[in-house]
Amino acid sequence: MAKKERCFCGSGKASKNCHRVASESRAANLFRLYDLVDKAVAAFFETKDVKPQCFSGCNNCCSDFFAVSEVELEIIMDDIHNSWTEQEIINLYKKVMNNIRTFQEAHPDLDHAIQTQLDYEDNHNNFKSFKGGRTRTSFPCPLLNEKTGKCSVYEKRPMVCRTHGTTHFELDDKLNKIESAVCEYIPSRLKNTENTPNTTVYQMKYEEIVNVTTNKGSLYIRKMPLFYGIHSLAYLQQFNPTKSTVVNRHNLDMSIKESNEMQLKKAASKR
Repeated sequence: MAKKERCFCGSGKASKNCHRVASESRAANLFRLYDLVDKAVAAFFETKDVKPQCFSGCNNCCSDFFAVSEVELEIIMDDIHNSWTEQEIINLYKKVMNNIRTFQEAHPDLDHAIQTQLDYEDNHNNFKSFKGGRTRTSFPCPLLNEKTGKCSVYEKRPMVCRTHGTTHFELDDKLNKIESAVCEYIPSRLKNTENTPNTTVYQMKYEEIVNVTTNKGSLYIRKMPLFYGIHSLAYLQQFNPTKSTVVNRHNLDMSIKESNEMQLKKAASKR
């Protein structure tokens, strides 16, 4: 990222003082997608005689067991290391380590799958939460401010947090007909589909951005539960709260084309 490069978002600020990512990077492309999704959701509810069933002050889904992409983790960690105090970062690291210990004790099989880079989704049926059998952890997302009940990285929150409960996207025909609850306050997924915008096209674009997709090949970049992901990036930085950004910035500084080529070469060298 050039020192005097203007931010891709059009703010007029230098990139280093705004989003801190190169204009054609994977991160910049994801930020553009976030903006499209946010506007689509807002426009839908402005023109429809319905209100989103998700409401301010509710954070139940912050305890859901969900995964986020590598680039989303790097965006969040870069923001944290540029806007939080050292003590706040230290407290976050302590919270994350406690989260992992709690999870390891309750779900050793899933922990093993996550730690060994296996597809932990295959073990999802073994996951029994502490809250009525839902796919939830006994602790909330480490980025939830439990005093205010609000997300501490709201503007940089990942795609799953932007779309859960307020949108829907198309699954295969069989799954589209299965009824289930979205959460305690949204008891019908099928009814929610009628009252929320269809974001299938954005979900497809999201997968294209966060994974490696080129005419030379493709590569699935494995997602991780957020608390494991934060721990992994913190480990690379030796849990140093004074670091100004994440160690690996290829998703933030390199063009998505360059990043894709680099990751394909890296994957090929391991075969």
